[in-house]
Amino acid sequence: MNIAHLHILVVEDEPVVREDLLWNLKDLGCRRLSAAANAEAALHIIDRELPDLALIDIHLGEGQNGIQLARQINRAYRIPFIYLTAFSDDQTLSAVKETMPAGFVLKPFDINRLRAALQIAYHNYYAAIRHRLGRLEDINERLPETLTAREMDLLRQICEGASNKQMAEQLFLSVNTIKTHLKNLYLKLDANNRAEVILKVQKVLGGGY
Repeated sequence: MNIAHLHILVVEDEPVVREDLLWNLKDLGCRRLSAAANAEAALHIIDRELPDLALIDIHLGEGQNGIQLARQINRAYRIPFIYLTAFSDDQTLSAVKETMPAGFVLKPFDINRLRAALQIAYHNYYAAIRHRLGRLEDINERLPETLTAREMDLLRQICEGASNKQMAEQLFLSVNTIKTHLKNLYLKLDANNRAEVILKVQKVLGGGY
């Protein structure tokens, strides 16, 4: 699975660890990266940009910790997140399991474990979306302007986690044509990006955690 197209948010209060993680993500081919040192800054970024996935340190120093941040993400944004932690004891695991993280990355981390955690989290997230949403066609009954057959095809592809290039290959269209159709799809769903599309579909169809 290609994770290079993901927009990833890193929430880590230790500057050295944060920069190391960002460099590792760049080495994995990720180019759409955001970073925050605390929960407040992270929520501001999520609200403004709605990334595809977040990497969250459990212990964030002053202010809200990573578990509290995760609860807010689940409640309002529904994007997948992976916990970063140096602790793997039963007490820590018990405290975080209620937030249903997409995975864990134990510190100190290496690039191969990071890649695996991202791929698994991304796969499981979209598998859960497919399970929860059921018949995507039902969304047309609840939209002011219905989606065309082509836009519905693209919506299915988005919910499968496909990139623009993968969509073009599967639908035998050019990437520019895909972008044009996506623009129309975003307008009808009042969304600005893929993450917002998924969030809107979950809300309209009543899916959730």
